[in-house]
Amino acid sequence: MRAFLLLALLALAACHKSEPETVQERAANASVRLEQRYNELQAEAQNDVAEQSAPAENEAEALLNQMNAATPAESNAAGNAR
Repeated sequence: MRAFLLLALLALAACHKSEPETVQERAANASVRLEQRYNELQAEAQNDVAEQSAPAENEAEALLNQMNAATPAESNAAGNAR
């Protein structure tokens, strides 16, 4: 009988859940998860902005290069005309 009771107690102990988290532990864990998610969202937003602005930046740079290339030629032509 004692062996059966001991086995029942051991089985019950094995099924026992661990201590629940304290309020402070839950708050700390939630804070860490929220901060990680914030960092993920911020990284995604920065990548999205970079992807969306890249074509416009490329076009602006190309136009600036065209303007810079055209400026010396126009200056030389104006100087030769005088």
